[in-house]
Amino acid sequence: MASSLPNYYTKTLKNGLEVVVIPLKNESGVITTDIFYRVGSRNETMGKSGIAHMLEHMNFKSTENMKAGEFDKIVKRFGGIDNASTGFDYTHYFIKSSSKNLDKSLSLFADMMANLSLKDEEFQPERKVVAEERRWRTDNNPVGYLYFRLFNNAYIYHPYHWTPIGFMNDILNWSIEDIREFHKTFYQPQNSIIVVAGDVEPEAVFEAAKKRFGNIENCCDIPKVHQVEPDPDGPKRVVLYKESEVEIVAIAFPIPNFQHEDQPALSALSELLSHGKSSRLIEELVDKKKMVNQLYAYNMELKDPGIFLFLAVCNPGVKAEDVEKEIWKQIERIKKEGVSEEELKKVKVNTRADFIFSMENSSNVADLFGSYLARGDIEPLLHYEENIEKLEPAMIEKVAERYLDKEKSVTVILRKGETK
Repeated sequence: MASSLPNYYTKTLKNGLEVVVIPLKNESGVITTDIFYRVGSRNETMGKSGIAHMLEHMNFKSTENMKAGEFDKIVKRFGGIDNASTGFDYTHYFIKSSSKNLDKSLSLFADMMANLSLKDEEFQPERKVVAEERRWRTDNNPVGYLYFRLFNNAYIYHPYHWTPIGFMNDILNWSIEDIREFHKTFYQPQNSIIVVAGDVEPEAVFEAAKKRFGNIENCCDIPKVHQVEPDPDGPKRVVLYKESEVEIVAIAFPIPNFQHEDQPALSALSELLSHGKSSRLIEELVDKKKMVNQLYAYNMELKDPGIFLFLAVCNPGVKAEDVEKEIWKQIERIKKEGVSEEELKKVKVNTRADFIFSMENSSNVADLFGSYLARGDIEPLLHYEENIEKLEPAMIEKVAERYLDKEKSVTVILRKGETK
């Protein structure tokens, strides 16, 4: 089966910086220039959570050559757009612009890597911004709060114990020295990948990357994450009380990391359960029984072992436990009755269509390639389509049986009320 993936070209500079070019011969004159750092909340330690995300904010402050906020102004001036995000496994910055701004985009990223000022007077107000973001997205948002607490309970020892925003008390207690140390350690050429996708020639990118980044030196070894989450020793139930108009329920199960051979079947299982109107959970709980207004089954493919997650926001007056029972009914149904050829065929067609559609846009292409490279292995992406195509109904049944195990589940329920 022919792959829909475009060709990609790669070169590693002497300082270990990986450069990846994905030419899309579409005569659009548009490129996306991305830099991925192999650092996320996974690389933080207890007591210093949220630093990777804080540093993402600080990267748009002043450098030796630019004032705070100038990065954005320069990008806007040449008609580009820029943004950044921090995840569990990596941090990602991008500039989307016309091809002629390749060198300028790379020079901005090189300045960010080599010359960031990290001044305390810029850090203190930005810390307040991040604390406000934590309040808005997590503390005062019932779904965000449940999501954060789910990870606190699904992971005890591994740094996935917190989501990238971090704990509020850590946000309030970092010092500028913590931020500087983190930047020095993780924002090195040997820990980064430049990905350029769009209307561009590989040689032009390799040349510009060497010119801008070739002389930046590495400072030190990058600490390894040694924490391995212990196997669950029984099911866990947690009830949270929060100011909320409706009840919310989440159920999580441990699964292997993104490279594991069961991943395509787990992705197909999540698609079958909650993707689109005719998926099993949406059809049953949203349309027929009208019990929930938001629901997904999500397969989290992380660098270290992840989770398969169900999250449902109940309609007013509906009990979380009743929705939980319905989710378990659907899980048991797959284990006992399996899935039909017809259902799986539909999942394959939809998955392939989504995949092909995502290839039409330089930002999506750079994001997709970068997400695998930043986690350390591009092979699962290269074989993604053929592995989805090879799936059989029995394989979906098998992963449901293997991973959706009640004895290993973590269930978190959020309901209205004050903690006593």
